[in-house]
Amino acid sequence: MWWLVLIYIAVTALVIFCAVSLSSILDQLDKRTKISSVFLGGLVLAVVTSLPDLFTAIASVCFIKQPSLAFGGILGSNIINLAILAFFIALSTKQFVEGDVSKKFFNTTIASLVVAILLLINAFVPTAFVIPAINVNAISIIVVAIYTVMLLLNRGSEKTHTVDTLTVSKYSVKQLTWFFILCSIALILCSIALSFITNVLSDYYIIDKNLAGALFLGLSTSLPEIVTSAVFIKKKNFNLAVGSIVGSVAFNWIVLVLADILYLDGTIYMKDLSAQVLTGFLAGALLIMGITLSIKCFAKKQEKLRWLYFSFGVLIVAITLAYLITSFYIL
Repeated sequence: MWWLVLIYIAVTALVIFCAVSLSSILDQLDKRTKISSVFLGGLVLAVVTSLPDLFTAIASVCFIKQPSLAFGGILGSNIINLAILAFFIALSTKQFVEGDVSKKFFNTTIASLVVAILLLINAFVPTAFVIPAINVNAISIIVVAIYTVMLLLNRGSEKTHTVDTLTVSKYSVKQLTWFFILCSIALILCSIALSFITNVLSDYYIIDKNLAGALFLGLSTSLPEIVTSAVFIKKKNFNLAVGSIVGSVAFNWIVLVLADILYLDGTIYMKDLSAQVLTGFLAGALLIMGITLSIKCFAKKQEKLRWLYFSFGVLIVAITLAYLITSFYIL
C-alpha cells in the first residue's frame, strides 16, 4: 500500500503547483484590471480553490457512497484553512495592520459562523429534518438562504489598493485567463483522484470516514488556499489572502448542500461524535476569526492592537491542534 501513499503525495504536489500558478495569475489580474478585489478574492478565487472540495465531495457521495467522507473533508478543510490564515496573521501582524482588508469579508465570516453553529446544534439533535418531497435536509435550505443574504450584503464594486510588489507579466490578460482555466481543470482532476485514494487508505488502515475526510481530504483540499494565501501575504496583498480563505470557507457550505442533494440514500449531515467534535471546534475557530476581522475592519489605532491579532491567531491555531489531538485520541 506504500505505492498508494506515494501517489497521494504526487497528486498533492500537483495541487500545490496549480495553487501557486492560480495565485500568481489572480494577483496579476487584480493589479492589471479594474475588477473588484472582493469579487476576485472572495468569490472567483474562493470558488476555484474550493474545486478540490467540490469534486471530492461529489465523488464521495455519488461514486464511493461515503457521505461521512464528504462531510468530514469539507469541515476539516474549513478548520485547516482558518488555522493557516490565523498563523499567517500571527506571523505577519505588522503587515496585517498596514494592509487593507475589506469589511465585506467580515460579513462572510459571520455567515459561516452562523452555519457552523447550525451544524453544531444539528449534531446533537437526534432527528434529521429531511424534506420528503425533494429528499433534502432542511439545513441545506437554510444554508442556501444564509449564503444568498451574504452575497447580497457583499454586492457592489470595491477596489482596494494593494502594495504592488509584483513585476508585470509578459502575458496578456486573455492569456492569463486561459492559464487560469487550465489550472482549474487540473485541480478538478486531482481532487477526484484524491477522494478515491483517501477512501482506499481509510479502509486499509481502518480509519473513521469522518476523520479520514477531515485529515487526508481536509489537508489536501486545503492546500490551494494555503499556498495562495502564502503567496498573497508575501506580496503584501492581505485583502486577497483573507478573501481567498474566508470566501472558500463560505463556498464550502454550498458544496455541502450540493453533496446533500446528490446523496440519495439519506442526509450528509452527520450526528455522531466525530461530527460534534468537528463542528464544535470549527464554530470556535470561526468565532475568534470573526472577532479578529471585526477589530481589523472597524477599530481605530490598529498599531496598538497588534498583540490582539497575534493572540487571536495563536488561539485559532491552538483550537485546530486541540481538534486534531482530540480526533486521534477519542475518535
